[in-house]
Amino acid sequence: MKRIILLAASILAFIAPLHAASDFEPRETWPYIYEEFSPGAVRTNGGKLIEDGKYNICLIDGSLHYISDGKVMQADMTSVFTAKIGDDVYVKVWGRMYKVLAESEHGAVLSGLEIDMEALDKVEVGYGVSVSSASKHGLNVMALDSGGNINILNESIKNVEENKAKGKVLPLAETTYLYYHNQLIKANRSEVLGLPGVDKKQAADFIKKEKIKWKKTDSLLKVLEFLDK
Repeated sequence: MKRIILLAASILAFIAPLHAASDFEPRETWPYIYEEFSPGAVRTNGGKLIEDGKYNICLIDGSLHYISDGKVMQADMTSVFTAKIGDDVYVKVWGRMYKVLAESEHGAVLSGLEIDMEALDKVEVGYGVSVSSASKHGLNVMALDSGGNINILNESIKNVEENKAKGKVLPLAETTYLYYHNQLIKANRSEVLGLPGVDKKQAADFIKKEKIKWKKTDSLLKVLEFLDK
């Protein structure tokens, strides 16, 4: 596997770290991980380094967005390999950007932040319409606020920023994954024991012996090493 962090670390060592505001919450009119578009860089699948730009991660589909000529644009996700935004490193897996928590020669530990659709199903998007009923009617609920339609892509960043606090708060769900041989495996005992080709008894014994803690990256790196062997 390509060493994600090593490649991303060479992107731009001088990018200023991000300091997210503790009270920041993504909204329908600002469905992004970060409160602002921030300086960063992108490495393409072909190895090309794009050192100039301001970036953010869209929570709707996990795509990388950037600012071009004052407008919000979506990156060509077929060509993106890694991105660095502040101190955070992301890698594209199956068309979405995942944050890299740790890695080794055996694989990586990734974090996926997505909109909690189950929680969102209970939220109204305006006009007394719930998200579930709006979705059934083909409405792009993520582009709505209570006052009307807002198209984020290809829109002036100035206009989008003016409306960023008007939409409803988006509930989020974070999932930790093991990234192994281009597979995304949820970091929990049952998922690992259920992997094809894994000896369940041997795996269970390993988990018990190593006292694997599923929320600790150093433990998850041990699991990746076990799977690779």
